[in-house]
Amino acid sequence: MKRHLFIVLLILIGSAVALSQVSKKAAMVQDSSKTEKEVTDAIHQRLAALRRGDAKLYASYFGDDCIITGDNGALAKPEQISAEWANDLHSGIIYSGGEPLDVQVHAYGEFAVASFRTELDQDWSGQKLLESSRFTDVFARRGGRWLLVVHHETPIPNARRVAAKVDPTVFDDYVGKYQITPSFIVTVKREDNKLMDQWPGATGFDEDVPVSETTFVARGELGEVIYVKDETGKVSHFILRTSLGDLIAKKIQ
Repeated sequence: MKRHLFIVLLILIGSAVALSQVSKKAAMVQDSSKTEKEVTDAIHQRLAALRRGDAKLYASYFGDDCIITGDNGALAKPEQISAEWANDLHSGIIYSGGEPLDVQVHAYGEFAVASFRTELDQDWSGQKLLESSRFTDVFARRGGRWLLVVHHETPIPNARRVAAKVDPTVFDDYVGKYQITPSFIVTVKREDNKLMDQWPGATGFDEDVPVSETTFVARGELGEVIYVKDETGKVSHFILRTSLGDLIAKKIQ
């Protein structure tokens, strides 16, 4: 009889432990979901304050020790960001959009990491710029609030660049193979009304977005490609112009 009671006791203890583990997991999931919502709300509220020009409320979402990297790679303060927006608005620059998109939040107890992007339209008295950026934010829970302790902005180059109107027959002159090093060859082709290129390591061709008849950019990529003709009017090479310097790719075919 004692043996049966012992077995029943083990079963009850095992069940209690299992239920406890399930309860803990459920609580962790619930806490994580709560954190994700709170952090997401904080992101929306902070950006809304910036768009309204409420500098004080905007700065209140940053911890005093927050490390902020601006879109130019320089360290900044929230007051500088809000002041820049205010100066632009006073200069007649109109912003629209800028809401957080593709928000992802990972919770780690008293810390959380968020990633999102924005699409911001700028109107400079009829001249328009279309900006796209991605942000990585680290939050810490302090005093019942989620405050930023790291804020990093990375512009997505040419993500929304509008193509210039160019006669696609011009692209025929650019078709061929270009050599940067003896073994680094770039292939360029025309596909319907688009100029396409394939760089070593790529599995397919990417579209080149024309900004003039001779200059092209790629969405999500830095730099621009400039095609150059020789004295006979034939394309001899292209220049890959980047913030680090220029690279020359000689046309070999």
